[in-house]
Amino acid sequence: MGSYFKLLFKLLLLLIVVVVLVTFGIENNETIKLNYYFQMSSMQPIWGIVYASILIGIFIGVLVGISIQFAQRKKLKELQKENRDLKAKVAEAPEEKSVEESVVEEKETPQEETAEVKYEPEAKKEEEAEEEEGEKEEEEEEKKEENETRF
Repeated sequence: MGSYFKLLFKLLLLLIVVVVLVTFGIENNETIKLNYYFQMSSMQPIWGIVYASILIGIFIGVLVGISIQFAQRKKLKELQKENRDLKAKVAEAPEEKSVEESVVEEKETPQEETAEVKYEPEAKKEEEAEEEEGEKEEEEEEKKEENETRF
């Protein structure tokens, strides 16, 4: 039943477009002179020029749409190939511990061992962050003292 209404709607829309185009052609039946390059000219009815412009625009739109569709298909094929390659790599890779298992193992290791395992750049970053926090706290305390002395 739904497809029937869709078909009826499309036919009604097509009928409206045809009526508009025909009445436009009847109302604009005058001829105009078109001048081209190299002193060429022709006499054309206004409706013919308008219809030709519409058809040229539709043709250009279809060409652009097709080119975009081909580009998307090409990109889709590339992504599908990349996906297959990555799935193959994952299937070939030796089984690694899941994230949950590694988290459980980290919790079981003593703090002393984890402190030694830290990488140097990370340790430096942590030290700098602690120093910055200490400086911020000192600045806040100084501001509080200044505010208290004012009052």
